[in-house]
Amino acid sequence: MVLAPESGVHLAGRGRVPGGYGAYFPGPPQPLYLRLEHPGIDDPTELRLAALYLDYLLAALKGAGYREELERQARYDWLTGLGNRRAFARRLEGGLPEGWGLALLDLDGLKRVNDTQGHPAGDRLLVGLARALKEEGLEAYRIGGDEFAVVLNRADSPRLHHALAGLPASLGVAWAEEAQGESLLALADARMYEHKRRRKAGG
Repeated sequence: MVLAPESGVHLAGRGRVPGGYGAYFPGPPQPLYLRLEHPGIDDPTELRLAALYLDYLLAALKGAGYREELERQARYDWLTGLGNRRAFARRLEGGLPEGWGLALLDLDGLKRVNDTQGHPAGDRLLVGLARALKEEGLEAYRIGGDEFAVVLNRADSPRLHHALAGLPASLGVAWAEEAQGESLLALADARMYEHKRRRKAGG
């Protein structure tokens, strides 16, 4: 039986509890209180069996929890909390439906900020862009040091431009009707670098 996490706060590890034998599992992903219901569990052999069973269960939960956390970390960028390049690649594997597309963003001048103001200042720029994308409810990924990707439909375009307002970012967008997979990525990338070239030229 699994009870509410707060029920096991005062139980360190495992041991006798009212109505049976219990154990507290702190997580990840979340704390759990486990109890074997057996009001008369007093026999030493039964106590040992209960302890062994709960030890086995705790080990299984611990392994599952850490695996889940490792899998989560493998999908997300540690700095911004956005999906990472691996998650982005999986997202593109199945293709995008008609009316959907891919926007690639490059945060211009990040190297200069890192060199002149330090990496914490550059990190704040990256986190700020990620926050703006998340606040607009966009499906965003960080796919490189200063590169981001957004999977969007045409109705999302105003929200994307709103998120980028005032930020030094170059943008390239390609749509599913034009290409898919790596070809879609290459097309968006080419348009992003063309936008960057125009920005540098003052156009």
